[in-house]
Amino acid sequence: MNTIPDWALKYKTRGVYIRNVGNNYYAYRTRSKWIKEEKKTKTLPPEYLGVVTRNGIVRKDQVMGIRSDYEYGNIALLYGIAEKTILPVLKEVYPYLYERIINYVILRNIQPLPMKSIRYLYEKTYLSRMSDESMSPASISGMLSSLPEEKSISVMRKLTEKGEYVLMDSTAIFSRSENISFLELGHNSKGEHLPQINIMMLFSATRTMPTFVRILPGSIGDVTTMSETIDMAGVEKCVIVADKGFFSSDNINALKKNHLSYIIPLRRNSSLIPEPEHFMNVFLYDGKPVKYWQREDDVYIFEDPVLKSEEEKDYLIRIEENKRSKQQYDENEINFGKLYLLSDLNEEPERIYRMYKQREYVEYAFNMYKNDLEADRSYLRDDHMMFTYMFLNLLSLYLHFQILNMIDGKYSVRDILLILSRIKMYRMEKGEIMSEITKKAKDLVSDLKIDLDILRKKA
Repeated sequence: MNTIPDWALKYKTRGVYIRNVGNNYYAYRTRSKWIKEEKKTKTLPPEYLGVVTRNGIVRKDQVMGIRSDYEYGNIALLYGIAEKTILPVLKEVYPYLYERIINYVILRNIQPLPMKSIRYLYEKTYLSRMSDESMSPASISGMLSSLPEEKSISVMRKLTEKGEYVLMDSTAIFSRSENISFLELGHNSKGEHLPQINIMMLFSATRTMPTFVRILPGSIGDVTTMSETIDMAGVEKCVIVADKGFFSSDNINALKKNHLSYIIPLRRNSSLIPEPEHFMNVFLYDGKPVKYWQREDDVYIFEDPVLKSEEEKDYLIRIEENKRSKQQYDENEINFGKLYLLSDLNEEPERIYRMYKQREYVEYAFNMYKNDLEADRSYLRDDHMMFTYMFLNLLSLYLHFQILNMIDGKYSVRDILLILSRIKMYRMEKGEIMSEITKKAKDLVSDLKIDLDILRKKA
């Protein structure tokens, strides 16, 4: 805990106390009110008096010479995380461009704006006090064109830790851009023919973190390509986590031929599912019990009792509405709440279940990719720019998931960054003053261990 210096303590008078945050000091007056009906004194929230300076206590609206203000708290969080994770790698691989890269990556987390608008966001954050990058559309476009693909791959390889399990999944992104040769006709969920590219992503199952991305022509997405991507990423232990539509004898044989491990859900009417007897045990997942059975013929069986109850209730309602029959109920009852996973991995069932469930995080990352790409597609003039764009957005996702792994679900990542954006830095004619910090923001600074002095040391 920081000690309040003597020059600030002299403003601590009767009913006034001083609070320090980082290198700043703030004055508050305690307040109370006599409640006549209850015959007692009620403590009220303290009154904020202002920033304690060597020349006295000054409120924001009394300070003369404020030139500008900058979003500070959200940048402090993201930059502090980057400094411990991706920034050292970027400095090593891109010694002349790392500042522009990290600015772009951080700003994408603050607000995923189109390239034409990024410089306006940049100018209102403290990042613009730390570097002289213009962050104009031309400078960002130049960055996308100039980053060598092999160096970007090198950065992503360094984000994967040795020996950890890495999940792989892929998705198609549809676009009408006329500049990308990777775009080839494919089908969307409505059966429409649209140009698409395939994105393969590697995701650390150990750290819940995206680590590698590769883009491919829309017509390519076979098992051989998966194997090539794993080799490119330098991954030691990779698991293909697919959806039910991926399962086929040909695909399973191809995975085995390429020595690729897999976790694939089976349809509930699959002939591969053994008849379960007594379940082995139970584990908790997200606070809910999950029953599991002994692995048999490479099939893991799980049952979620909560889901089972919901499915049974839904089925009974459909019987009452004459949309299902009692015979159908008898035939399907055994599958209520069940999940059947086919895997060549000989692991504890709980670990298999958790790895499969992490596919939800991969889908979450893919959704963010798709939404961001839509805004910027007109700026991506060729295949190389498309790859670099995907690479930089992977770094942005990397920081996003770092925060996601630090929180307990009370707030979303976007909520946290918005709350922290209210911690501002006021630039004056002489020096800088940090704004008052709300209780919510103060709690987040404490919970996330944010160093609010980190940016001013860099400016």
